[in-house]
Parts: sequence; structure tokens; C-alpha cells
Amino acid sequence: MQEISVYLNSQAGPDGMDFWQKEIGRRLFRSQLNFRRPDSKEELLELLCEDIDKRVDTIVSVGGDGTMHTLIQELAGKEIALLVVPGGTANDLANELGEIKKIEKVISWVRARETKKIDLISINGHYMATNGGLGLGGHVAEKINNVRKKVPLFKSLMKLTGKRIYPFFAATEILDPNLPYYKLRIKSDQFNGVIDTPGLLVNNQSRLGGSFQVAPHTVNNDGLFNVTAFTHKNRARLIQCLWAMGQGQELPQDDNIITFETDSLEVELLNGDDLSFFGDGEVVSKSNHWEIKVLPDSLLVYAQGEKNIVDMVNEVSLS
Repeated sequence: MQEISVYLNSQAGPDGMDFWQKEIGRRLFRSQLNFRRPDSKEELLELLCEDIDKRVDTIVSVGGDGTMHTLIQELAGKEIALLVVPGGTANDLANELGEIKKIEKVISWVRARETKKIDLISINGHYMATNGGLGLGGHVAEKINNVRKKVPLFKSLMKLTGKRIYPFFAATEILDPNLPYYKLRIKSDQFNGVIDTPGLLVNNQSRLGGSFQVAPHTVNNDGLFNVTAFTHKNRARLIQCLWAMGQGQELPQDDNIITFETDSLEVELLNGDDLSFFGDGEVVSKSNHWEIKVLPDSLLVYAQGEKNIVDMVNEVSLS
């Protein structure tokens, strides 16, 4: 019998947690289910370490990318499969792994044991599964997280607005007349140089924040990651570029965009104080120097396999 531990995000509130516990319990009743409702990150990690020591078969993350991000710090390199059930705003990793609008479909991956291994990116020893970077994107993630902690009603607003909250906060940053530019020294086999940029992105998949198509040809299982930096001096052109990305368009032909694929990267901040590197929507490292490298095939996840007629007939809507 499969032993499965389900981690429910306490920020969803008791009603949200009860809904997910009921749905998952109903669909995976043949397994031994352990429902975890940690009240803090410390309690989550303590329970997770117990599950890893017991060698449970599966860990289920019910929440957003932040919940997943916390779990992968301990699951990296382990042979315990992670199922990501989307319960957040962007759900970047869940979207990358397959069709997430049907709860029955997502949970059926466990029954079918549809797993694969994906790459992780190490930033100064801290792991990231999706996208991250320095500057503009980090400020947006930090602001949203800070407001979410300080203003209880903001969580309700995020549920109403969904992914649209990210472009709104990005716009407030870009339109700020004091938008900061950072002098970064970049070292890699593909690019070496010093650039002035409002933002540098490190991408393990094509989309960020659910809609920004930052690296159209990037995938999370090829042993490489994408680096994209914006060097626009003209604010209008920067806005035009980011707007196109936000509409799901491919990056335009633009001499002010530096983009390449690599397996390792060194970045050094040459001006200002320490800067926060964000990853999976969380701040992962505040520093002035970052060693970034890919860790191939380091996370075992459940993912969508090939569709068939039975799947399409049996799908049940989340709504």
C-alpha cells in the first residue's frame, strides 16, 4: 500500500484545507494517507524530515509555489515523488507539469505512477524549481509577500485577481521614476561581461507568474537553464518589451536583451547593498555574489503522461 503524506497550506484557511483533505481522501482512499497541517515553516520541515526518514512513497504539496519551494529543499536528490496540487496564485511548477484544471486528472498521476525527474537550480546552495532572478522581479515578489503578511484582506484580493496581481505590481515598479539599475558582473561559458540592468532572470521553464513568457524554448529536464537580462535605458522600450512578454508573446528582436542557455553562472553585484535573489516566488539568497548551477534530474515529480480517450471522458472540473 502506498503511504502518502499530504501537506496543506495553512494560509488557505480551515475551509480550504478541509476541502482539499476531503477531495484527496476521496480519490486516494486506497492509500495510507497522512494529512499534515503545519502552522509554521519550522513545523513543516520537522514533519517532512520525519516522512523522509520513514521513506513514504509520495509527498503531496497543496498550495502555491512557495509551499512547493519549501518542500524541495529537503526532497532534492531523494527518491520520494512530489505531487504538486495547485492551490496558489501563479502555480508555475504545477502548470509546467501538466493540465491542472482537473483535480481528478492531477491525482490520477499518483495511481498511474506517472513520474519523471526534473532539474533544479542551485543558488548559493539553495534550490529553485521554476524561475527567479535579481532586481525587478525580486522586488515584485518581495512586495507581494510583504503585503500578504501585513494585510490579511490581501489574500482575498489575490484570489479574486489571480495571476493579474503580478503584472499590476510589476507596472508599479517599472513606472517608479527611481527604478534602480544594478551593475552586475556575469561570468559563464556563454557570456562574460559587466551590464547595467533593472532585472536579470534565471529560468528553468518558459513562463513566469503564470503568463510572462520569458524563455519560450526552455525546459526543466535538459541539464541547462536560461538567463535573460534587460539592459534598456529607454523606459518606454522596457515597458513595451515586458508588455509583450506579459501577453504570452515571444521575446522581440531587441539588442537590449541578453539571453542564453547555460549550466552554470556566476553573478557579482558591483554597486549598492546586498540584493535579494528570488526563486519560486520566494527570497532565497540575500547577497552580493551568487554561484548558480543546474542540478540535473534531482527532483522526482508526478507529471502528465500522454492523453487518452478514458482520461478525457473521466476528467472532473476543479470548478
